[in-house]
Amino acid sequence: MKVVIDTNVLMAGLLKDSLVRIILTFSDAEFYLPEQGIEEVKKYSDELCLKGDYTKEGLEALLRSTLENINLVHADKIKEKILEAEEIMKNIDIKDSVFIATALAINADGIWSFDNDFKKQDKFKIFESYDFIKAKDIEEEE
Repeated sequence: MKVVIDTNVLMAGLLKDSLVRIILTFSDAEFYLPEQGIEEVKKYSDELCLKGDYTKEGLEALLRSTLENINLVHADKIKEKILEAEEIMKNIDIKDSVFIATALAINADGIWSFDNDFKKQDKFKIFESYDFIKAKDIEEEE
């Protein structure tokens, strides 16, 4: 299963040892993030260090470790789908078009985000954390 993650999911996984971090680390899903998501994390690194009680080096190490389970999607691949994505998101939140474009570019099964604006579009399924737990439970029962 191919899932694009919103930057807010990655940052939640970095903030504390949580269900989000466990899912990002151990799920069988293939996670994808547009490259610009890394820049957004870096933009908020001081805040993440403060809230997560990390040093800069500690946060960087955790980010590197977390990214081992996430496929970065290059901007050139996303650019091909940005106009279509902007059309989908134009009346919702155009800033989120990059995640829709990433999902289109990789033919994703959905997007994992904590941003409710994504639920207003109907092109992609929007995953919540519990979806990954339910999927894992079903697989283990079979």
